[in-house]
Amino acid sequence: MRMELGITWCLLVAVGLIVAAEEQVPMSELSDLQNKTLALAAEELHSKKHINNRFQVFSVQEATEEDYSAGVFVRLNVMKRQTNCPKSQWKEGRECGAVNQGRVFDCCICIKYHYGNRAVLSSFIDCVLSRHVNPERQRKRSDQCKSVKRKNETGFALPGETSFSKSPK
Repeated sequence: MRMELGITWCLLVAVGLIVAAEEQVPMSELSDLQNKTLALAAEELHSKKHINNRFQVFSVQEATEEDYSAGVFVRLNVMKRQTNCPKSQWKEGRECGAVNQGRVFDCCICIKYHYGNRAVLSSFIDCVLSRHVNPERQRKRSDQCKSVKRKNETGFALPGETSFSKSPK
């Protein structure tokens, strides 16, 4: 009985690791615009006063790039790990070791770029400690990304579809 339970547990862990690995996007497959999006998010994170160390991406959970009439929409969900380098070195390409038991940030990044000059039309960047991501935060992130995606879009919509998103807060 004990051995069967141990084997079952090992199989479940192995399946979980395989599923997790399949969901990740290799960094080498990111487009130039997706890499620009990562750089903008890194700049935003490292500009915060409570951040003292450099954080670097160790996992890309989602990477999408969609063309719309008003521009290109990019959405990335990434995990960033605390390193032993100071935050002043975040732009440098040198390798930094991960801090044992260091902080891990879960970042949702949604940016819409203008077609011609790739200027930012609208953006939403939310990097929080991974333990703070819950279903409510996921819903809010999704809503914010939809708002970024719709920025400067024209066309047909159902009556009242955008009235709530454009109302003052």
